[in-house]
Amino acid sequence: MAPQLIILPILIPAFAAALLALLRGCLRLEKVLAALTALGLTGVSVWMLMAIDGSDTGVVGTVLGGWEAPYGIAMVADRLACIMLCLSSGVGAVALIYTFWTVTETQQRHFFYPLFFVVILGCNWAFLSGDLFNLFVSYEVMLIGSYGMMMVGASKPQVRQTMKYIGLNAVGSTIFVAAVGLIYATTGTLNMADLAVRTATLEGDQAAMVTACSTVLLTVFAMKTAAWPLYFWLPDSYPVVPAGANGFYAGLLTKVGVYSLLRVFVMVFRQPGSEFALEVLLVLSGFTMLFGVLGAMCQWEIRRILSWHIISQVGYMVMGIGLVSIANDEVKTLAIAGTIFYIVHHIVVKSCLFLVGGIAGKVAGTQELKKMGGVLDMAPGVAGLFIIASFSLAGLPPFSGFLAKFVLLKAGLAGGTTLAYIIVAVAIVTSFFTLYSMTKIWGYAFWRNRCKESVSRNYRGMMVPTAVLVVVTVVMGVWAQPFSQLASRAATTVIEPTAYIESVPGMARERDEADDRQAERATSIASKPNNTEAVR
Repeated sequence: MAPQLIILPILIPAFAAALLALLRGCLRLEKVLAALTALGLTGVSVWMLMAIDGSDTGVVGTVLGGWEAPYGIAMVADRLACIMLCLSSGVGAVALIYTFWTVTETQQRHFFYPLFFVVILGCNWAFLSGDLFNLFVSYEVMLIGSYGMMMVGASKPQVRQTMKYIGLNAVGSTIFVAAVGLIYATTGTLNMADLAVRTATLEGDQAAMVTACSTVLLTVFAMKTAAWPLYFWLPDSYPVVPAGANGFYAGLLTKVGVYSLLRVFVMVFRQPGSEFALEVLLVLSGFTMLFGVLGAMCQWEIRRILSWHIISQVGYMVMGIGLVSIANDEVKTLAIAGTIFYIVHHIVVKSCLFLVGGIAGKVAGTQELKKMGGVLDMAPGVAGLFIIASFSLAGLPPFSGFLAKFVLLKAGLAGGTTLAYIIVAVAIVTSFFTLYSMTKIWGYAFWRNRCKESVSRNYRGMMVPTAVLVVVTVVMGVWAQPFSQLASRAATTVIEPTAYIESVPGMARERDEADDRQAERATSIASKPNNTEAVR
């Protein structure tokens, strides 16, 4: 595949957003163009994954503007990035088609669909970014689109939560820029491939400084991921997003933060002492799982229960990243492969559950559990979709959640430390609590006697895109081997970044020069007389 083509997942949503904004008022044409663009973008992403996975190195990189690394803007597509592109585009297409039945004409006239593609643009840009400052810019693009989508309709709850969301992300962005500046001042580069080369050769005070800078960056990504204790913004924010779009938010946005943690703290920062941040992540994963599921158990509204579950499930992904600090190479690959598989599973299942929750709310006229009832009688198909997605979220076989959790728990037990065993125990307890909170939704909304007649029967079209995600989670569980093998290959590229480094134009020379400098330093140290002998 030509390296220049890897920017297609960025260009397509960018041009689509501009064209859809010009078509404001042509409501039907806007929907048709949005759907065709989303499906076409999904096809391009799948093609890229197949092409890159089938290549010798599994990585394709380019530098925009003709500048070689580390000066140019690097874009790199490896297996992990392409997996995330497929999820962003595929789940985005499903959620977008779902919104045809939920978004009002007023919301559409306020640029709902252009903003939707701006969010996809920011996500895809983040997955392909090859340097930290470019990653920061992609976050800002993604946030601009998400601010606009949260505000369409402009109800009081939307305005209140959007202002909170903007304020918190403004703080996070400020910290992000400060961390990037400190890293550049210490290492002289922000290119991820170049950082992976330079940090591996750092020693002493420089290594300690990079570790300190990475801890600042960890704070930013933990906030974006909604990891404990920086999760407080999420449960109130996602419920106010228009139905359908909240499924896309719930599935993908926090996973951009998880992806950044995985890319930066496993592949980029390799200096002595880098294990500190990973150990912190392992501890945070246990608190994130437990506090998230306890928050879900206390809620009585479907969207809020599912929002708290996002926090809880993020803990499993962070757990896999944290296990890298205490594991050998074989277990590291297992842990990262489990994290990647869990990301895929969770994006699909969580988006599906939000879409199912939207249908149940449309059928019952509310999403407050104590006012719901009888959805099983009024819409049995919706109940079937919900129970399959719920079992997968809780980790019951034969669905994708079972295998994803099994791989992570196996990696945790292989870690062989007391901390790893404690986190594994917390993960198991969290799974049971997750099942309990989902049975609460089932008991009140679906199983309980009907409280009143269905408010709306116009939900059958919404079931088609939702059923697509249910089929995916079933296929991932029953026919898991191709998915798990792909996750393992992607994990290998992240843990051993040689192919990633060499894919960026100019980095092969940079790495050779770094190796020469390291060899000269070792020779210089070896040639110095022993201080003890000199004293004697």
